[in-house]
Amino acid sequence: MRILKKNSKKPEIRRQELIDIAAALFAEKGYEAVSVRDILEVVNGAPGMFYYYFKSKQEIYMAAMEQYITRRLERKCKIMEDEEVPFENKLPVFRNMVEEDIQGYVDRFVPQDDASISDNSYKLYDLVHMLGRMVVPYSKFILQGIRENKLKNRFHITEENVQAFATFVLYGAWGMIYNNKFTGSGDSYDLENILKITDQLFY
Repeated sequence: MRILKKNSKKPEIRRQELIDIAAALFAEKGYEAVSVRDILEVVNGAPGMFYYYFKSKQEIYMAAMEQYITRRLERKCKIMEDEEVPFENKLPVFRNMVEEDIQGYVDRFVPQDDASISDNSYKLYDLVHMLGRMVVPYSKFILQGIRENKLKNRFHITEENVQAFATFVLYGAWGMIYNNKFTGSGDSYDLENILKITDQLFY
């Protein structure tokens, strides 16, 4: 029978510890500036331990960002999809998703002028992934608003095309946020600009 050392940790606890450490390092330094060795130095671990849980630095990065997005959105998405919750109660939740999650992510991981293409690409990937998570809840939110006569349906939205419309609006918001971030040309838009446009679409 194998006896665990007192400082041994269960695999799920150790894996989570590595993810938490990696997430903090990536947020502080960027993807390219962090190495597997940097992560292991924090836990005083050997390379074999890291590769037992993850195949590469990219894999732990993806795990860290997936967890970050899930933690931020899970509760709010459930509220948005719950048809028992009145539309008017969902409206502040949706605005909070835009303000705290989309805009908050941009504020935290905004592309830097001196960042590498790789770093900026990963940040964009994460934001797009976050928006993708919002499509179905946002679609249900729109349909409920139309059914309850809280939203105008000037675009003839139906169950068949609502996800396409929701995708268009969400990724349009992403385009507004990131306009001028990379090219330095064009107008700069913020949260209020986005909310004004979505209000014009439905009210």
